[in-house]
Amino acid sequence: MQTTMRGPAVKQSHTPVPLAQVVYALAIGGSESLAHRLVRSLKERGGYACSIYAVDRTGPLAAMLAADGIPCMAFARRRRLDLRVLIGLIARFRSNKTRLVHTHHIGQLLYGGLAARLAGARVVHTEHEFYSLARPRTQRLLRGLTTLADRVTAVAPAVTAFLRESVGVAEAKLQTIANGVPLDLFRSARPLHRAALGCDDDDFVIGCVARLSPEKGQAVLLKAVQLLREKYPRVRLLLIGEGEDRTRLRRFADELGLNGGVRFLGMRSDVPELIASCDLVVLPSLQEGSPLALVEALAAGKAVVATETGAIPELIQHGQTGLLVPPGNPRVLSAALGYLIDDDEMRRKLGGQGIQMVEQHFDFRVTADRYREVYESVLAR
Repeated sequence: MQTTMRGPAVKQSHTPVPLAQVVYALAIGGSESLAHRLVRSLKERGGYACSIYAVDRTGPLAAMLAADGIPCMAFARRRRLDLRVLIGLIARFRSNKTRLVHTHHIGQLLYGGLAARLAGARVVHTEHEFYSLARPRTQRLLRGLTTLADRVTAVAPAVTAFLRESVGVAEAKLQTIANGVPLDLFRSARPLHRAALGCDDDDFVIGCVARLSPEKGQAVLLKAVQLLREKYPRVRLLLIGEGEDRTRLRRFADELGLNGGVRFLGMRSDVPELIASCDLVVLPSLQEGSPLALVEALAAGKAVVATETGAIPELIQHGQTGLLVPPGNPRVLSAALGYLIDDDEMRRKLGGQGIQMVEQHFDFRVTADRYREVYESVLAR
């Protein structure tokens, strides 16, 4: 894990270095949030001229980047292998005289890494999880693609170990940089009025911030909430996020009779305020990397219940910074949520200890310093 020790000052030339981040979509997801926060930090501190490109669709991040004065573009990929995206990235990198490209996830390394090399730029690549890399064919592809990268970073020790031991990335090329969060943003966020969320003041509000996708386990959570509401009818669930599973989940919620018990809030730009509005945060993932949403909940001082999968046990120490449950078990998940509903003191204890852990290991200022050092090292080669 990171410490809060600040890195040494980095020397910069007077001419900003053109740097591009390549993400999947201009959505508010974990890797996209990291890219956004990095370019904001680099812009504030100077030395880099940043832009963000999405190989797939646009989304609400585009407006946020525009407000920050950061150029962005989505290429609207038409098929899994779309040469138009590759050609477009090469053209952009060449016209901008891009010197460094930072890619996120294997698909973006394919497009962004190859385009960077053909345009004469250096490459830094980040992997955010490993469950999508389980197939041997995918691992072979990633092993080949990482030859395009000057440095490969991972957001958690478990991801680093997977890249080294299963994929075969050279130890000398690997580095772990934990996903930090801007602490003040989540500590200072004010709760929204319950009425604006479709809830009453005496409701117990549980929040889940995640893409609506099967591996995130929202269907298991809906079943757990149905069980929970048999004893706690004032429980309300906020599902914050968007994704391909939305229609199926809404239909399943109706089948479970949760019409008044769940709110589908979609993609939101006020996540800090939404988390502040919750009494408890849950992440029921069936497969996971090192989820930024959990770190954000901990930074907000919220007690969390999460599944013991991926790198989550590196974030949550059971009984100390949250509760861990096995993935895919709605009854156990319901019991853990019920336990914290009944125990105000335990919720406060977990929330307080979670804040301390995030302050020690997940301060975004440290994350930004670590990436800046990587960029400088790669550019100096």
